[in-house]
Amino acid sequence: MQEIEIKFALKDTKAAEVRLLEEGFRLTAQRHVETNYLFDDGSGALRSLGRLLRVRHTPSKHTITYKGPILATSKLKQREEIECRVGDAETMIRILQGVGFKVRMQYSKHRTVFQKDGLSVSVDETEVGDYLEIEGPSEEEIITLGAALGYSEQDFVRRTYADLIGEQRRAGEANGRESS
Repeated sequence: MQEIEIKFALKDTKAAEVRLLEEGFRLTAQRHVETNYLFDDGSGALRSLGRLLRVRHTPSKHTITYKGPILATSKLKQREEIECRVGDAETMIRILQGVGFKVRMQYSKHRTVFQKDGLSVSVDETEVGDYLEIEGPSEEEIITLGAALGYSEQDFVRRTYADLIGEQRRAGEANGRESS
C-alpha cells in the first residue's frame, strides 16, 4: 500500500480542530498518547536506506509497520507502507530485539484524529512542536484540503517525526556538552 501524506506546522491546535469540524470532518479518535519505537540493526542499515521499522502503542491498538523510502519525485511524503495489528506491543518489541534489532529511537506524541471522504487528519502534539498531518488517497486531494485550511506548498513539512525529534535531541545533547 502507498502512504501519501504531508505535515504542516500548527500554531493553535484547538483552532485547527474547530476548523476541521467546520469543514465537515468527524472526530474519530480522541486525544491520546501514541508511543513509537523505531528499530534498526547494529549498522543502521534501515535508516541508511530510508526505511523504517516501527512498533506503535496506542490505548486502542498496537501495530508493527514497515515504511519504504520516501519517493523523491513526490511533492508530498509518499512511500510504501505495510502495517498490521499485533496483540501486544511489548511482546513484538521483545521478538524484534530477539532477532537482533535494536530500538534506535522512542518517542511519544499526543494525537487527535479526524476523518472525511477518505482523508485522515491528525493533530499531533510533539516535543518539537504541533503539526497537522493530512493523509489521503491522492496528492491532489491532500493539497486541495491543505489549501482549504490555509496552507500552501511553502508550508509542506516532508520530514518524519523521527528526523525532526532526532535532530532536536542531538542539538540538545551538543549544547549540554558545550556548556559543561
